[in-house]
Amino acid sequence: MLRTLRLIAVPLSVALLLSLAACGGRQAAAPTAAPTAAPTAEPTRTPRPTREPIAAPTTAPTTKPTAVVLTNNTATNTTDSSQLQPVEIGALKTYPHTSGVFQIDVPKNWALQDNSNAGELILIWTDPTRNGGIIVDIYEDANTNTADDLTASLTKYLEKTFGSQPSFSMDDPKTQKDGSVLIVWTYTATADNGVKAKLLGNTFIEQRGNKISLLTTLVPADQFDSLHSQTNEIINSYQITPDAAIKP
Repeated sequence: MLRTLRLIAVPLSVALLLSLAACGGRQAAAPTAAPTAAPTAEPTRTPRPTREPIAAPTTAPTTKPTAVVLTNNTATNTTDSSQLQPVEIGALKTYPHTSGVFQIDVPKNWALQDNSNAGELILIWTDPTRNGGIIVDIYEDANTNTADDLTASLTKYLEKTFGSQPSFSMDDPKTQKDGSVLIVWTYTATADNGVKAKLLGNTFIEQRGNKISLLTTLVPADQFDSLHSQTNEIINSYQITPDAAIKP
């Protein structure tokens, strides 16, 4: 059951800035031009069994989420191609975190970067082209919280983290059937060979017991439709165990 999130001074969770790999081009992280229209399809979350919420203590949360910037400086040959490399989603395999706090199905061919610390789990997967990403960020908040507060916190996080990027925009928040809140957001990046691409992020925020979770997927917008069913499968495989302790 989704509870209320206390508004926090520090932006929530993870800032993901993916480098772009054009077909034959090397990657660059600098966002530049204006995006085109966003895809109309959206990821969905199917209802999941939820545990009884933990009673709200009066103490403040012990940790605050950490901002993480993911970049890649790997160089490849540059061509005049106007296409980005397609995101490569291989066969899915369940990743159970060693702490037992969560599990999620991720592509076997994606690389994992673990930026966790003592009070927060931050795991980032990227596909071989580094044009697609998945982020799981979980930390504890002893307070009970409302969907409105979750929405306000996520909105402020996205504005503070990505608001300065050219052509940044985000859609209206949408509460999902399982109680999580989704915000779809975009900005435009440019590969070294001049290819401009709109990146489309989908971030879900939710509270399960005393765990606050952000789940993000990020892919080029023009590849969204072709990847929609696969990203939905990943999103809907995500499970949280509220009673487990956070242990990196």
